[in-house]
Amino acid sequence: MYLVVSGEGETDIGKSNEAIGPLSKLIDKYIEPHSGFSLLEAEMLEVVHESEITRISKDKTIIKNRSRVGKKQGQETREFYRAARALAHVASNPERQPSLAVLFHDSDSNKWPDYQSKRQSMITGLEAQGFKNGVPFVAQPKSEAWLLCALKYGYQHCAPLEERSGNDDSPKSLKAELETHLDEPATRVKLNDLIDEGKIDLAQITDMKSMTDFQESMKEVLERMLGKPIE
Repeated sequence: MYLVVSGEGETDIGKSNEAIGPLSKLIDKYIEPHSGFSLLEAEMLEVVHESEITRISKDKTIIKNRSRVGKKQGQETREFYRAARALAHVASNPERQPSLAVLFHDSDSNKWPDYQSKRQSMITGLEAQGFKNGVPFVAQPKSEAWLLCALKYGYQHCAPLEERSGNDDSPKSLKAELETHLDEPATRVKLNDLIDEGKIDLAQITDMKSMTDFQESMKEVLERMLGKPIE
């Protein structure tokens, strides 16, 4: 099984396998207990740069228009839809099968309808390409909420973090709170080190809807790909 990941942010998904981001590592660690090995260590994980996904999504010879689905969406959700289709195209490479694809993006909003529409746009995009093993990974409002849940709040009572502003300039910025807790900038290298030390575990985040949505979707895909029940 191969894992193909893409999405925004050097400190989220990362730019490449050589500059891998913390969320890519966390996805791999979430899958590892079920697959029995690290896909990253086995060189079966590929980080696809966001710019490559954007390029593919705009190539009409690859991403052909389908009815009026994209036209019914707003500009932002249309981009999520097209990005999901582009990642599904990459993950369908016959030389890397079977492949599981994960597309990440911050919601950047604390309004649940915004989160739901962005997540659904990814699902619709994956389905439009006929790709069944895709998982949307949308943070509400941004990934720092998940990191704070693990690092500061000990995985307890984390749901209120999803109601916070996604604006880094807000008085209660999640990014600022994370960096205050760390007492240093939340760089890609720093976050990766914390993951390697076992201090962040997605499986232990159980009261944040954006994370449990991801977990449920991932388990459904893993059950199908691995042919066994996933708890």
